[in-house]
Amino acid sequence: MGVRLRGDWRELEEKLHQLAGGIPRRVKEAIAEGVKSRTLRRFEESRAPDGTPWPPLSPVTLARSKRRRKGAKPLFNQGRFRNSIAWTVRGDAIVVGTNVVYARIHQYGGYAGRGRKVRIPARPYLGITEEDRREAERLLKEWLQR
Repeated sequence: MGVRLRGDWRELEEKLHQLAGGIPRRVKEAIAEGVKSRTLRRFEESRAPDGTPWPPLSPVTLARSKRRRKGAKPLFNQGRFRNSIAWTVRGDAIVVGTNVVYARIHQYGGYAGRGRKVRIPARPYLGITEEDRREAERLLKEWLQR
């Protein structure tokens, strides 16, 4: 015994064809823009994607900082690093990141400077948060419902 359905299947076929074509670029771009926006917010909040606060600036860094009187923040001396955060969509991939040379050391931490004597603590700024996931899910559901 089987199931037989009768009726007009054109709308369903159109929707299935849309799904087979993949997620539209505009949806991926909206997701990427949201991830970038929340990444920039982390610079303001001095927090990692998991919500933990970044380690404070060292006394030596504070003494050298041009903004020490205004309350210097980690990864926020002149804004170049923060302003370099960008996104792109490549096929099915959404990429959010930066091309500044010193980005990696701040994400993962490590030793830098002459003779690699200065230890820079990790201050993760890139990553997918629960908020990112929820927003992406909302955008995808909205697209699927159309």
